[in-house]
Amino acid sequence: MNQDAKALLWLAIEDYSGLWEAVWELRSLHPRADSDELIATSKEVLAGFLRDGLIELYRCVEPYGDMTRVDDGDAPRVLEVAEGWDAPEDGALSVRFSATSAGEALTISR
Repeated sequence: MNQDAKALLWLAIEDYSGLWEAVWELRSLHPRADSDELIATSKEVLAGFLRDGLIELYRCVEPYGDMTRVDDGDAPRVLEVAEGWDAPEDGALSVRFSATSAGEALTISR
């Protein structure tokens, strides 16, 4: 697992992290990368995690609304929606990701 994937998986384990937080996390690793590149990398990593059952996506009314799980069939499409990658304002619907038990177990075994 590469450095970007490790960082995003830990982010998923820590909390229900927003898609925009994935970009922030990768920016800390790649400060010279442009936003489009960081979003593309985040999408690629998180899509792989979805396929492998390591994370699930959730919708949330910000800032601290209830988490509503995104159906597995809709999750890949939700990653592609541009608005999900911007930090939301209060009252906006956001997309968050969190590790499954398989995702948590993967980090424990490494």
